[in-house]
Amino acid sequence: MPDEHPASPPEDLPTLTWRVFRAKETPRRTVLTVAFILLILAIVAVSYRDPLWVLLALVVLFLALNGYFLPTTYTFDRRGITTDKLLFRYTRRWNEFRSFFRTTGGIVVSPFTTWSYLDNFRGVHLLLPEDSEPILAYLAQRLPEKKREPKRRVT
Repeated sequence: MPDEHPASPPEDLPTLTWRVFRAKETPRRTVLTVAFILLILAIVAVSYRDPLWVLLALVVLFLALNGYFLPTTYTFDRRGITTDKLLFRYTRRWNEFRSFFRTTGGIVVSPFTTWSYLDNFRGVHLLLPEDSEPILAYLAQRLPEKKREPKRRVT
């Protein structure tokens, strides 16, 4: 059953760009996160007594947390959604998406018209700034908003 793409959106929508930098926006959480990272590095240093293991742990933690410690810039334009995370940049075209829904602190733009367990894996998660209304309005002109179904209890 192929997904039907919604009616063609207006092509004259302006370009919309915003930047999210969670480490700067939440300084208290950043201090706690850095303290936790230093604790992990100290444990690795004491356990293995080799600076290479500490360096490896630092690289792994940085790669895992780069979305928090580095600023991310999102751009909506007539071609699609561009995500620039300083380390890499990618663009996904609008015709790949069918709907969007809100999450805690962000939005998932999904390739499915109805709710799916694959939304978070096949879609794109976009972090939102404090003033998210222009972003939501832009998406509403491009894609239909999807209501999340309640989680079902599996017995």
